[in-house]
Order: sequence, then structure tokens, then C-alpha cells
Amino acid sequence: MRFNLDVPVEKRSLKARDAIRLELEFPPSTEAREALADWRARSAGVLACLKPGRVPGPVKLTLTYEERAGRRDLDHLIRPVVDLCVRHALFDGDHRGTLREVRAGWGIGHRGVRITIEPARDADTSVYAL
Repeated sequence: MRFNLDVPVEKRSLKARDAIRLELEFPPSTEAREALADWRARSAGVLACLKPGRVPGPVKLTLTYEERAGRRDLDHLIRPVVDLCVRHALFDGDHRGTLREVRAGWGIGHRGVRITIEPARDADTSVYAL
């Protein structure tokens, strides 16, 4: 007796967008491994529900973190968000050909982190020399 193990799979591409704007809960530092894994799982659930699509080609990423009391290193908060976006195909990768610009800062009036992914225009992809 032979069984056919071919399973039909519907193949769909992610819908391309002009820009993506998201708000997620505040990410832990890259140094807190267990908390980071929990944050990734919760954020993955949010992204699965929202189905935000993707921004193809070169992008610029703007991250605005909730202003909180205490000392926080901004550079330790950027990496988890970038990794999450790449893992869930919001943009193509974090290499220099795709992720052309990252802006990060502190803000008030929102909770967690506000993420904006926009296409990088031709003028934005040039290399600046000092």
C-alpha cells in the first residue's frame, strides 16, 4: 500500500506596503535573555494578528521608545526590534543594502515602542562623507 504524502499548500506572498506603523510593548534589553524570549513571543502574536505586510527594497526604520524613569541604553533596545522585524519579514534584511537608516529616540504620548518602516528614497541611500 502506498501513501501520497504530498500536502497541498497555498503559497501567497506578503502584501507589499508603502509604510508600516506599529506599536509594540517596550522591549527588554538584549542582555536579559529570558525576558527577551518572552517579549519576542508576545510580539510575534501581535504581528500574527495584525498582518502588517512588508516594505520591499531599501528601508529606513524609525523607533520611538516610551520615556521611562531609570537608566536605559538605547543601543541595547534597537537590536531586538530589528531582529523581530527581519524574522517576521516586515523588511528584507538588516544588511546595509536593505536597512539604509535607523533612527531611534525617546518620546512621550505612547506606550512601548512605536515602529515606522518606510521605503528609503534614492536620495536617502547615498553615502555621506565628512
